[in-house]
Amino acid sequence: MLSSSTSRITFIFRYSLLQIPNFVSFPSSSSLHSHSEPPSFRQVDEAVHSFTRMLSMRRTPPIIQFNKILGSLSKTKHFHAAVSLFQQLQVRGIAPSIVTLNILINCCCAMSHMKLAFSAFAKIFRMGFQPDTVTLDNNPERPLSLW
Repeated sequence: MLSSSTSRITFIFRYSLLQIPNFVSFPSSSSLHSHSEPPSFRQVDEAVHSFTRMLSMRRTPPIIQFNKILGSLSKTKHFHAAVSLFQQLQVRGIAPSIVTLNILINCCCAMSHMKLAFSAFAKIFRMGFQPDTVTLDNNPERPLSLW
């Protein structure tokens, strides 16, 4: 099992969001980026930093706070980051809500990882949730649904 700092390093390295020398000591997110770096990378790093900080709190915040970050990453099409952060929730034993699983399904579908999407769909039933309109939405304007 990986520690949160090891998970953060793995996540950052995998998605090449930061330069190797900068993330070893975990400076503040404002010092990690040059002015020429696209704002989306800065936003993703800030989201990851907030998420990691929330995970390390003595009293873990409610799942809705994590959902806000996962949802914003999904809306900005940072699907890999959202899935990676979801995995950190799982490692910590934090139970997802139906909203969390809907976000995960949408991210997996957007990345064409249908097996993972259906696995998340099955988890909805295993946890005793009922799929809602967001889970089953087949609106062509929103092609990220399972159906």
